[in-house]
Amino acid sequence: MIECVLNILHCVLNILHDAVPVVVSIAVLCVTWSFNRWQRRLGREQLRHQMYERRMQVYVTFRELLTTLVEGNNDDIKSHIQKVFFALQEVPFLFEGDEKLKKYLDEFYKQVEEKIWKNISYSEALRPTLKSMTPDLRVKFNDIEIQLSSSKLQIPNDHFERLPKEFEPYLKLTDFSKESSQPWLTRILLFFRIRRTAGSNEN
Repeated sequence: MIECVLNILHCVLNILHDAVPVVVSIAVLCVTWSFNRWQRRLGREQLRHQMYERRMQVYVTFRELLTTLVEGNNDDIKSHIQKVFFALQEVPFLFEGDEKLKKYLDEFYKQVEEKIWKNISYSEALRPTLKSMTPDLRVKFNDIEIQLSSSKLQIPNDHFERLPKEFEPYLKLTDFSKESSQPWLTRILLFFRIRRTAGSNEN
C-alpha cells in the first residue's frame, strides 16, 4: 500500500517537474504579450496627449483674444490677432476633417479682421491728423471709434459661450491608467521604473 502511494507521488512529481517549464513558458508569453500591448497603448496615448496639447493651444489662443478685446489696449489686441492668424493655419492639420469647426474659426477670424483690425488701422492712421481734420473726416473718425468700441464688446459676447462648445470634442483627455485592462501590469512597471529612477539618483 505504501509502495503504491509512493509510486503515485513519484509520478505526480515527475509530471509536475515536466510541466514547470511549460507553465513558465506560458506565463512568460502572457506577460510579454500584455507588456507589448501596454506599450502600444501607451504610445497611442502619448501621441494623443501631444495632439491634445497642440489643439488646446489653438483653443487658448482664440480664447485669449476674446479676453484681450475686453481688457487690452489696441497694441495687445493686434498682437493677439496675429497669434490667432498663425493658429488658424494649423487647424486643417490638427482638426483634419472637421469642416464645421474650420468654417466657424474662419468666420470668427474674418469678423475680427473686418471689425477690429481694420478699424484699429484706420483709427491709428487718422489720429495724428485729428487737430487738422475737416468736419467730415472727424465724423468718419468718430464713427470708426464707435464701431471699434462696440465690436470689442460684441465679438466676445458672440463667442465666449460658443467657442468652448465648438472645441469640446477635442478637449477631453482619457486617463490611460484608469482604462488599462492590466492594472497589475501597470503597477509592476511603475514599481520597476521608480526603483530604476531611485538607483540612478543614488549613483
